[in-house]
Amino acid sequence: MTALIMKDFMTIQRQLKSQAIFLIIIVIMSVFMQQSTILLFFIVFIVTIQAITALTYDELCNWDKYANTLPISKGDIVLSKYILSIMLIIIGLGFALPFVLLINRFTNHIETTNFFLTLCLIVTAAFCMLAMLLPIYIKFGSIKGRIVLIALCFIPSFLIGVLDQYVSNFLVTLSKLQDFSYFAPFVGLFILWLSSLISTGIYKRKDF
Repeated sequence: MTALIMKDFMTIQRQLKSQAIFLIIIVIMSVFMQQSTILLFFIVFIVTIQAITALTYDELCNWDKYANTLPISKGDIVLSKYILSIMLIIIGLGFALPFVLLINRFTNHIETTNFFLTLCLIVTAAFCMLAMLLPIYIKFGSIKGRIVLIALCFIPSFLIGVLDQYVSNFLVTLSKLQDFSYFAPFVGLFILWLSSLISTGIYKRKDF
């Protein structure tokens, strides 16, 4: 398992270096705009998407065909991608939080309570996004996976347009549950765990 995760880190290392300039620009913009939430969101999003990048590279070099000849279970291969995703989110938070706290300290732009609430929601959104993306990319691959993802993105937009009244009522109800938002990351982790079971089932049925 450790070797699989290290392989993925080495795979995305060059990609992360190429995005370092973009990350520096985002940090500078966030400091000048005094928008710590934007910095937190972009960094978590960038590191989260690297798990998909690792899957794409695996597909391009036919890694799965080779991996299935090794004494490694298919479950471990899939689980390594989920562990990689969580580790990347933790690394991203470790990089972003000092800058975020510094911005909040000197600007008083956001209260501590609201900051932790925002942090919980962003992390939960990252978990849920991974829970949706990983099974899609494992099932369809990088090219078809993008097409399926684009198609799925139209569904929420369509439903929001059709069920606009119900969405408004749902948002009002959701705002009343603000005190429970701190438990949202645990819900996101549970959803991610369910996603890993689905992905493992999909991977075991794939013909390499």
